[in-house]
Amino acid sequence: MVQSSTSYRSYWVVAVAAPAVLLPFLMFVWLGWPGDPDPCTLTNPNACFCEAFDPGAVQTGAGGVRQPSNTWFNLYALATASLVAIQVSVDRRHRGPVFAPGAIPDVYVFVVLFLGLGSMWFHGSLTRWGGIVDAVSMYLFTAFLVAFAAYRLRASVPLFWALFLSVAAVASITHAVLDRPGTSVVLIAAQVCVYMALELLVWSRRLRGRVPQRWSGALWWFAALATIGIAIVFWVLSQTGGRLCDPASVWQPHAIAWHPLAGVAAVLLFYYWREAARVTAR
Repeated sequence: MVQSSTSYRSYWVVAVAAPAVLLPFLMFVWLGWPGDPDPCTLTNPNACFCEAFDPGAVQTGAGGVRQPSNTWFNLYALATASLVAIQVSVDRRHRGPVFAPGAIPDVYVFVVLFLGLGSMWFHGSLTRWGGIVDAVSMYLFTAFLVAFAAYRLRASVPLFWALFLSVAAVASITHAVLDRPGTSVVLIAAQVCVYMALELLVWSRRLRGRVPQRWSGALWWFAALATIGIAIVFWVLSQTGGRLCDPASVWQPHAIAWHPLAGVAAVLLFYYWREAARVTAR
């Protein structure tokens, strides 16, 4: 009965969370965006990730979508989150290698979904508070990386929840308080460094033979690392004034490369953890 009641829970995460994030977004698109403009709109030239926008609409809080390409390409997250949700559901129904117990896989489905949909709030509004929503979506993802790496070292569900919630909360509050350009980059880099340190400890345990090994599974991790590395290259080159920046173009590299590739990396990490769970279960 427990297995039956949880088998489709990952689907419900997508079915409930996607409208919960998108419907209010569409309401603001229709009615207008309150709040102060994001600081990136006030520089000359603007530093809002290349794509041109109407400064007057930002200043007056008019309705509409400020950066269409950078906004709508974030709908990729519906596909990446659905893929993870489907795999988790299949594994639960067939008693496959669910990568973590309880609701942890469902949390990751939401994190992968919000990683894209949260970004829409910034690019759609170019408001200060929209930027905070975008930042929180990234902090939730990096907080999950930290918390789950710690869980793999010590299989404690309470430890996972304590780390996940505290890391995400501290980063989000710090961002809201400081609210300076580059804050999100520094905070995300700090969390990624912690994650990498914990991941190295996981790998060292494998080298010492304390956990089963199947190094073919590591290919998923290296693929994720390569994917996010390529995404970062596009992120850098497509900044305002960058070599790949064409403000008037519909095909914004930030939109069509950085956003979806970040989602692909998240899916690859999921399969890395799933493979590790498969080996441990043997």
